Amino acid sequence: MAKMNEVEGFLEDHPEFLAQYLQRKMQKAVTNYLEYNPKFLSEYLRNRPTRDLNGLSAKSNKLVKPCRLEDTVKQSKELSKVPRKLVVKNVVSTPASQNRSSSSSKLKWNDLRSKASRNAFVLHGQTEKSCSKPTKKRSHKRGICEDARLIDLARELATTEDPDKFCFSALRHVAELLNAERCSLFWMRDNAKGDGKELASRLWNITSKSTFKDVVCDAKNELVVPITVGIAGLVASTKTPINVANAYEHQNFNKTIDNKTGFETRDILCHPLILEKEDRVVGVAEVVNKKSEEPFTEKDEEVLDHFVVLCVLAIQNSRHSSQIKRLQQAATLQETLSGRIAKLWPSRSYDDVNKEVIHQISELITCERYTLAIALVDNCNIEGCLQFARSYDMLIQKSKGGLFDDDEEEASNKVDVIKLKKNDWIFSHKVIQKVIETKKMLNMGKITPFSEFKLEDAKKEFSLKSVLCVPYYDEADRLLGVLHLANKKKGFDENDEAIIESVRPYIMNGLLFANGFNSIVINKAKTDVADDIVRFHTRAFAEEVDRVINEPVPEGEKYNLYQFSFSDLPMTNDETVLGAMRMFEDLDAFNLFKIPKEKMLRWVISVRRCYRPVYYHNWRHGFNVAHTMFLMLDRLKTATMTPGISEIFTPMERFTLVVAGFCHDIDHRGTNNAFLIRAGAPLAVLYNTSTLENHHYDTCLRISSMEGNNIFEHFTEDEFKASCELMKHAILATDLALYFQRRNTFKAILEKQAAERDFSGDNRMLLMSMMMTACDLSSITKPWEVQQKMAKLVTSEFYDQGDQERKLFGTEPMPMMDRSKSDDLPNMQIGFIDGVCSMAYEMMADFCPEFSPLRDGMKDNRQRWRERAIEQGKPDPDAPKERKEDKKEYGDLWVKYWNMDPENYIWGIDPNEKPPDVVIERVVFSPKKKAKSSSAANSQIDNDNSEIKTKKRRKNKVASENASQSPKPQEAEGKSKTCRIM
Repeated sequence: MAKMNEVEGFLEDHPEFLAQYLQRKMQKAVTNYLEYNPKFLSEYLRNRPTRDLNGLSAKSNKLVKPCRLEDTVKQSKELSKVPRKLVVKNVVSTPASQNRSSSSSKLKWNDLRSKASRNAFVLHGQTEKSCSKPTKKRSHKRGICEDARLIDLARELATTEDPDKFCFSALRHVAELLNAERCSLFWMRDNAKGDGKELASRLWNITSKSTFKDVVCDAKNELVVPITVGIAGLVASTKTPINVANAYEHQNFNKTIDNKTGFETRDILCHPLILEKEDRVVGVAEVVNKKSEEPFTEKDEEVLDHFVVLCVLAIQNSRHSSQIKRLQQAATLQETLSGRIAKLWPSRSYDDVNKEVIHQISELITCERYTLAIALVDNCNIEGCLQFARSYDMLIQKSKGGLFDDDEEEASNKVDVIKLKKNDWIFSHKVIQKVIETKKMLNMGKITPFSEFKLEDAKKEFSLKSVLCVPYYDEADRLLGVLHLANKKKGFDENDEAIIESVRPYIMNGLLFANGFNSIVINKAKTDVADDIVRFHTRAFAEEVDRVINEPVPEGEKYNLYQFSFSDLPMTNDETVLGAMRMFEDLDAFNLFKIPKEKMLRWVISVRRCYRPVYYHNWRHGFNVAHTMFLMLDRLKTATMTPGISEIFTPMERFTLVVAGFCHDIDHRGTNNAFLIRAGAPLAVLYNTSTLENHHYDTCLRISSMEGNNIFEHFTEDEFKASCELMKHAILATDLALYFQRRNTFKAILEKQAAERDFSGDNRMLLMSMMMTACDLSSITKPWEVQQKMAKLVTSEFYDQGDQERKLFGTEPMPMMDRSKSDDLPNMQIGFIDGVCSMAYEMMADFCPEFSPLRDGMKDNRQRWRERAIEQGKPDPDAPKERKEDKKEYGDLWVKYWNMDPENYIWGIDPNEKPPDVVIERVVFSPKKKAKSSSAANSQIDNDNSEIKTKKRRKNKVASENASQSPKPQEAEGKSKTCRIM
C-alpha cells in the first residue's frame, strides 16, 4: 500500500511522464479500437471543447474532417492504414468532474485512468484547436441547412391543404438534422366511449428517406394509447415538451412497443402541438434515438420546436381554409335556396325548394339514393295524421352498366315527390326509427339482406348496403324531417358526416320553409272558415231587411234628430236603423255616391249586429255618436264666426265622418285598451297602439267589403283611399290618450282671433279629431234623465272590468272601476267632467257658437251631480280644499289613467309629484324603472334646497274606507311588495 502511494505521488508530480507512458503503451490498442469504432472518433472530435493544447503542432491533419457520419467512417478506415501517434493532453472532464473545486491541480490515479481510457486522446501532430474547427464548421452548416428548410416549409404554409403531408415533411427534416433514428406524429382525439382523450398514430417511424405512403397510418394499422400512458401521453397531458436521456429509467415510459417490435428506445425528445388561441393540444411529435447514441441536446430541442411551430401553423391554416371553404359552400347553397324561395314564393310551392335541396346534396356526396322525408308540424296536431307528410326521393339510375362503372351514360336525377301513406317504407325502416329515437346521425355500412336494418324496394330494384341518416329538429324539439342517403361506393366516412353537418342550416331552411308555408296555408284556410262564419252571422238576414225596407224613412223631427238633446231611449232597434237612413238621406249620400238604399240598409243592419251587447259601448252608443257628428256637420253649414268654416269639409268627408261615427266602437268588448294590453289579449298582440280603435277601423272595412254591403262601390280608387284614410284618423281620434296629447295644440289655435284661425292642412285634421272626441263624450251633454241612465250604464261596464282585474291580476282596480265605491258616483262624474269633458266642449263652443248646447248641457249635468253629492251627505265638491292633493281628485285620476302606459305607469300617481299620504292596500302596476324607496312609511321629505333630490318609490295606493281597519305601515309595506305584478 505504501508503494502504491509512492507511485501515485510520483505520477501526480510528473504528469508528462504519465502522458508519454500511456501514449506508448496504448497506441496500438487505441488504433485498433478506432478502426472498429469509427463513430467514437467522429463524435469525440465534433463535441470536444475547443482549447489549445501546449506542446502540439499547429498544423492540422486534414485527413480528419468529421462533418458527416459517412465521411467520418471513411476517414477512420484511412487512418488505420497510416502510421499515427496518439497524444494525450488536457483530459476533458465529465460533468461529474466539473463539479470538483477548480483549485485542485492534481488528479487521482483512478480518475485519470478511467477518463484517459475513455476519451482523453488526440492524434499526434494535431492540436485541439485544429480539431475543433471541423465541429464549428459542421454546426454552422447545420444551422444554415435548418434555416433553408424552415424557409421552404414556411413558403408551403399558404398553399398546404393537407396537414398530414406538411407534418411529414417537417419531421423528415427533423430526423435528418437531428440524425435521429425515427420520428412519429400522434393526433389527439376523444376515445370511443367519449369519456376521455387518446393519442392515435398518424405518421409512424419517419426517417430521412421515408415516403408519405410508408409512414401514414389509417384506422386499420394505427397505434392508439390513452393520454395516461407513455411519455407522449404525459406530454399531451401537461402540454410541456420532454427530453428523456434514458427512456427505460423514466417512470412513464411504456415498454410494450419495444417488447413487441424488438426495437430499443434509448432517448426520446417529445413536443406537444398546441393551438394557442384555444389552448388545446391537437397532437404530439416524438423523436427517438440519435444515431450517434448520444442524448438529445438543447440545440436539438430548439430545432424540433422550430419545426413544430410550423406544423401548428399548418394545422391552423388547414382548418381555417377548410372552414372558409365550407362556409363559402354553405353561403352559396343558402343564396341559391333564398333565390329559389323568392322565385317560388308567388306560386306558393315548397316542393320545388326541397327538390333543390336534394339536387344540391347530390352534388356534395355521391351515392345511389337520396331521400328527404318532411314532417309538417301543423298537420301532426291533427288526430290520426302521419308522422311524415311528404318525401322527396331521387334514385340514381344508369341507362347501362353498373352503378359505379366507368363507361356508364349520364345518370337520371329526377326527384319524385311522394305523398306518403301508412304502408310506405319510411314508416317501417329501422334506420329512420332509430335516428328519431336517438336524435343523432347514424352512419352504417355492410348492411346485409339478413340485417334488421335491411331495406329492399322491389318497385325501384333497390337494396340497401350502406346508409347515412340524419334527423332534424327545431328549437321546440319538434321533428321537421329526416335525410336518408343510401349506398356509397366505399361507404360513408367522417368527411361525409362533416359535409352534412356543414350544410345543416341549408337543409333546415328548406324544412322550415316547407313548414312555414304549410302554416300559412293552414292558417289562411282557418281564417277563411272563420271569416265565412263571421260573414254569415253578421250579414243582414233577409227577414231583418224585409221588415224595414218597405217602411218609409221618417222625417227627422219625429225623433228630434235635429237637436243636441236627442235621446234614442224611446226608439226601437228598427227605428234606430230608420233614423240612420234619415241621416244618410239628409247627407244626400244616395244620390252623390250612387248607393242603393237596400245596400245602405244592409250595411246599417250589419253594423248593428256587429256591436256586442255590453252595457254602454253598444249599438246605441255608436248610433248617438254618429248622430252628434251629423248634427255638428249640419251646424257648420250655418256657422259664420270663422271665415270658410261652412265649407271646411267636403260632402264625401261629411259622409265618411258619419260612417266613422257609426263604426267607431264596433265590436267593443266592454274593457279598455289598458286592460287588453295588461291581459295580453290577442287584440293587443295584433295592434300595439290604440288597440280597440284599430280593431274598430278594420272591422268597419271588413263589413263594408262583404257581399251586398259595399257602400263605397262607386268611389274611385283615389276617393276610396282618401275616405279610408279619413275614417281611420277619425276612429283613432276617439282614443282619449290621443285627445289629451292634442287638446292643448287645438286650444292654442282658438286663442287667436277668429279671422286669424287657420284650419287648413293638419289643423283641419286636428279639428276633426276634436269633433270626434266631442261626439264620443256627448252622453255627458244629454238631458239629466238621459245622463243619469248613461252614467249608470258606463259605470256598470267599468265595474265589470274592475271585477275582472281582481280575478285575473289579483289587484285592486282604480276607484272609478271599484264596485265598492259605487256610492261615490256623483263625485266620479264631476271628476270626469272637470278632467276630461269640460275643456273639449268649451273649445267646441269657442270654435263654433252653434255647438254651445253641448257645453251648456254638460254644465247643467255637473250642477245636478253636485246637488246629488250634497244630498248624499258628501262634502260639497266645489268647496275649498284643505289639501292641494284633494282638489280635482277624480279629474286628475281620469287624465292620468288615459295617459298611462299600462306596462310602466302606476295609475293615480304622477311620477313627478309627491305621493299622497294614504294607506297602502295593493299595487296595481309596477314600473319597470323603480325609484329608490324611503326607509320608513312615515319618513319626512327633505325640504332643503339641495341639488340632489331623493327619488321615492312610486307606490300604487288605494285609500281604505275605514282608516281604523287599515294595516300598520310596516305590514302594509310588506303586503304591497307581495302584490306587485308584471
